[in-house]
Amino acid sequence: EAVAALLPDLADPHLLHRRLAELASTARLRAAEPPAVRGGGERRARFWTRAAIAFTVALIGTTALTLRTAPTEYVPPVPPGETVRGVPPRVAPGPLSEDERELRARLREQFARGPERLAPQAR
Repeated sequence: EAVAALLPDLADPHLLHRRLAELASTARLRAAEPPAVRGGGERRARFWTRAAIAFTVALIGTTALTLRTAPTEYVPPVPPGETVRGVPPRVAPGPLSEDERELRARLREQFARGPERLAPQAR
């Protein structure tokens, strides 16, 4: 009915059958030769075999990477720090004494670089 609606000349089923038979008899279609069919099938089989092997290798690789990088034991999280009662807080160092200031000045006057610093002289 759809063909008859588009082509009103072929509304008669006998006429449509005859025209299709004429068309089929003029075009000599043959099946593909066996070597061509076999070659196409082998090519397709080779492609899918290689694809399956590549997928398997990728799956093995990701599994190995996961096993290599995954933790092997449970490491509990570090709890937040708490203040301890009864312990005084840490104090910062106070000002330098006179002896400490003299030592600092004497050390700053000496060589900061060079072979004297790398190979000290024995006294």
